[in-house]
Amino acid sequence: MRTILQSSIEDRKAPFGSKAQGRVAAFLKPFQKFQKDEEGSIIIFSLFMFAMMLMIGGLAVDVMRAEYQRTEIQYTADRCALSASGLSQQLPAEDVVTDCFQKAGLGWLNPTVVVDQSQNSKKVTILLPDPKIKTIFLAVDWSKVFNVAGGGAVEYLNTPAVAAAIDGVQKVEVSLVLDVSGSMHNSSASGRRKIEDLQIAAKQFVDALLVDAPHPDTYSISIVPYSFQVNAGSALLNNMNVSSEHTYSNCVDWTTSEYNTTAVDQSVELRRAGFVAVRSYNRHHYQNLSASHWLWNCPTASDRQILPLSGDLTTLHDYIDALSPTGNTSTEMGIKWGAALLDPSMKPVVDDMITDGTVDPMFSGRPNNYGEEGILKVIVAMTDGANTYSYELLDPYRTGMSNVWREDTSGTDNRIKYWVYNPSHSGSKKYRYLKYTTSGSLKIAQWVAAPSSDAEHLSMAKLWRVASTYFVADRLQYKAGLSKYDWGTGTYHKYGPSEKDQRMAAICQAAKAKNILLYTIGFEVSNSNALKLQSCATTSAHFFRVDGVDIADAFAEIAAQLKSLRLVR
Repeated sequence: MRTILQSSIEDRKAPFGSKAQGRVAAFLKPFQKFQKDEEGSIIIFSLFMFAMMLMIGGLAVDVMRAEYQRTEIQYTADRCALSASGLSQQLPAEDVVTDCFQKAGLGWLNPTVVVDQSQNSKKVTILLPDPKIKTIFLAVDWSKVFNVAGGGAVEYLNTPAVAAAIDGVQKVEVSLVLDVSGSMHNSSASGRRKIEDLQIAAKQFVDALLVDAPHPDTYSISIVPYSFQVNAGSALLNNMNVSSEHTYSNCVDWTTSEYNTTAVDQSVELRRAGFVAVRSYNRHHYQNLSASHWLWNCPTASDRQILPLSGDLTTLHDYIDALSPTGNTSTEMGIKWGAALLDPSMKPVVDDMITDGTVDPMFSGRPNNYGEEGILKVIVAMTDGANTYSYELLDPYRTGMSNVWREDTSGTDNRIKYWVYNPSHSGSKKYRYLKYTTSGSLKIAQWVAAPSSDAEHLSMAKLWRVASTYFVADRLQYKAGLSKYDWGTGTYHKYGPSEKDQRMAAICQAAKAKNILLYTIGFEVSNSNALKLQSCATTSAHFFRVDGVDIADAFAEIAAQLKSLRLVR
């Protein structure tokens, strides 16, 4: 082209003048510009890229359409399997599934229904004959478009789905772990006391499970109330291998390693908790036996005892109504006991309680073995606050005899007399005689050679049962020339929030490792505590954070899940 244009210009210059030549040059200028333009060289590449984009975009569209259809089919199959597998469903499973698919606009799939039914369970499996979806873009043979070998059109994409549901969890073992610490006395967002909101919700929960239950023994419910500690109750603890230095309390001091397992080794003696009253609400009642005046580490009231394996609505309702809040928070102890009551290692204990008449014979054989078909184990742990503090007597102060004698004459002269032995005191008089009024006023303090013949030599366990650590350290031992520390804060270990949180995490992990379904409910809790409870639960979906009356909704949702049919495929 360049040669032709140049020749044409040269030929035209000769016969014309300069003006004519200028007009010719102006006329030819656009052609010269076109002659030099090289932008058109990417047109072919652009067309190639456009085709590639069309192919890739088309692939995404077809895959998205296939996934949408697969999801729709799977959802429908799941829903239809659940509808057909209910034990209360009177229509044939095949008819239910066929009608369900037709109403969903998927009757063309012609599902195959397999039913496996026994007296207590019904399983429905839905099989589909490899559903497909016709492609739009992938139906084009792109190998021809790009002139490459080895390709081909894809006319259909598979959208496979299968569903199976079972109704018939034959046995459900539930541990209801409830916070009854002092803060539960406070008002909630509902305007009621928190304990009242809990009582309403807990009773609705047991109603939802037990009313119209398939069989009387389908659900066994144990209730574990906790605050400072967990009072196992004599009916339960008397059938366990526990130390016998006293019978004043029915609490257990679990060791740190015992929080790593749900099992309770019946061959190993458990440590019965001794009383530790680190202070009193009224500092004048240092030696008042009335539990209402003491912050005991182990509650003794009957409303704090564990209610083991019950299926009786009236018993459960009365028990829940009797709960009263006081004390610190020890959620880790509550969950430990809740897990223990689900562990097969407690089976001999349950059998003994059946013999004692404490547990209904219909629950014989529980707790069932882990992994046993048709068995579901559940912990529902509720709290309104973070772990605080708990106390445990150190070994030198747990057992054996103390250096204190006591005579209670409060019935005649409003006095309680003590003798404290100090072997290091000079002279032959080694006993410090101290006479106090029942309100704590010191009347006599003198050294004597021996206690009164009517005085009782107190064991360590009895000493802590009748007096606070403050009274023992400051009003007895110190008055006898002995160390306040050794007999005060030196007598017990104080477990703080960090140590208790670690124990809680350990027992939660141990329970989940045994496939115990673990629900947690945070009732008006802080953000930090909510995270701990969420971590403790089986999944984040098994944690409920609620305020006020919403606690009832949480318990209702959990009960509905425990009663609902289970998708197993």
